[in-house]
Amino acid sequence: MTKSSRIFSVPGEPAPIFEGFSKETFAFLHGLKRHNNKAWFEAHREDYERQLRGPSKALAYAMGAYFREHKMPIIGNAKSSLFRINRDIRFSKDKSPYKTHVGLSFPLEGTEKEEWCGYYIGFEPAKTGKGMSVFVGGGIYHPMPPHLKRIRALIAAKHKELTKILNTPSFKKLYPKGLTGESLQRIPHGYSEDHPAANYLKMKSFLFGCDLKEGDLLKEDLPEILGGKFKAALPLVEFLGQA
Repeated sequence: MTKSSRIFSVPGEPAPIFEGFSKETFAFLHGLKRHNNKAWFEAHREDYERQLRGPSKALAYAMGAYFREHKMPIIGNAKSSLFRINRDIRFSKDKSPYKTHVGLSFPLEGTEKEEWCGYYIGFEPAKTGKGMSVFVGGGIYHPMPPHLKRIRALIAAKHKELTKILNTPSFKKLYPKGLTGESLQRIPHGYSEDHPAANYLKMKSFLFGCDLKEGDLLKEDLPEILGGKFKAALPLVEFLGQA
């Protein structure tokens, strides 16, 4: 992808160019992890905007350009892809006001917010040391009961198609764990324990993913790196998106 093809903006906004995250991005997140309070954040708000929010926004638009260029029915822009850094602490015992992980999501076109299906990249300070943990994947996370019911019906009816997708060499190479997610102990009501897709019918989430190298976040061609991984999973995302 050329530099110009990574540029995309909406009316009234300047076109952001993704040039990679930076070591300063990592330093900000590690600092926030150590000092997760409003005073520290406000003192470092400029760092947040320049080192984290700005590159995240540029990456969202760069991915949108990639999806259009490769004719993938996926949405990428600041409005649809970025998460707020403020945590919802109303019902949480942890009253830390800010998230210390960065997440961007890229939904399948036509899916509603409450029935989300698509891709995700997330990174956060590693549990030990100064490094970063990076995860790339997608699918459907904890669908609401009506949506979950439709997903199970889809899998039950088209399990051979699903199995074929999951056994595609390009998918298996990048996502060797296949389709994962929390599962019930017993088969849901209405399905037989000996159904060929029983393991998938028990699932409560339908996810795929793999780790990414910390150094990839620093690269200008991160959109191409992500795009290659996303393309390999497009048949699965489109399959799940039928529900």
